[in-house]
Amino acid sequence: MAIKRTLIFALLLMMFSFSQAQRILDYKVKNNSNVTERTMMLDIYRAKLYESYRQEFVFVVNHFKVGNNYAWFMGEATRKDGKSIRLSDAEDCCHVEALFKKIGSKWYIAESGAFSTDVWWGGIQDRNPYAPSAIFY
Repeated sequence: MAIKRTLIFALLLMMFSFSQAQRILDYKVKNNSNVTERTMMLDIYRAKLYESYRQEFVFVVNHFKVGNNYAWFMGEATRKDGKSIRLSDAEDCCHVEALFKKIGSKWYIAESGAFSTDVWWGGIQDRNPYAPSAIFY
């Protein structure tokens, strides 16, 4: 009987631990609980895009989920000044995507792509096996 109780307790403990590890947060809409981290990540991505395009962007967030120290963002970019985005002919306006990874208390861009004409993120979960699959859906 003691073994049975121990096994049940261990099973419940594992289920609780797993559910906590797979907790997925939705950052699509900015609110009081996510404003700091959400803004930090989007500002990091804005700075990266500025380096490449020398244009200041704002984002329409279509998807932004966070879990297990990873975050997956998909959105549309527009220029902060309202003008048309200047892109090469090989680029497709205006979608942007980024996978963020949290190390310590800071977020970093693990992978990103902007204005691509293909699905550059194919296989991203294989390349980042600790990112929970639920952040991508």
